[in-house]
Amino acid sequence: MKIAVLGFSGSGKSTLAKQFSEYYHIPLLYLDCINFEENWKLRDRDICRKLTAEFMQNESWVIDGNYSGFYQAERLAEADKIIILQYNRFVCMKGAFKRNTEYKGKVRESMADGCFERMDMWFFLWVVFNQYSGKRKRHYKKIKKTYPDKTVIFKSRKQLRLYLDSVLK
Repeated sequence: MKIAVLGFSGSGKSTLAKQFSEYYHIPLLYLDCINFEENWKLRDRDICRKLTAEFMQNESWVIDGNYSGFYQAERLAEADKIIILQYNRFVCMKGAFKRNTEYKGKVRESMADGCFERMDMWFFLWVVFNQYSGKRKRHYKKIKKTYPDKTVIFKSRKQLRLYLDSVLK
């Protein structure tokens, strides 16, 4: 089983990816762990791609994150299931603030070592405004059109809960 989890920041991608990993007993890769080094320093792109490609050699996997430059096209083609969390900005903002409150001053499992949870103005603006670009929404629609039988787009947490109740029994 190969599962790609994409979506907006603050939507719960990492939490969902972990649920799938634990339920199916398959390895999990958080792309944020690949993208960043300590203190939010961006890792070299070639190294990121190499690490992603190596992980994708697993027979089964769950990969959490968008990162188109980290073999997204290949991930989507190989995936048995593509999950896209496309919640509205208020839901994602609430999720990001909840995560910040829970992990403030700590490094969460889905982040690289030494990247302590923070909510700065740049990230706030990203969560509330920038990530909702027409380009990103069109990209998600294109994924659904390209892989209609294996892509599920959720617009609410309730939709996701109902889906998980039927799939993770």
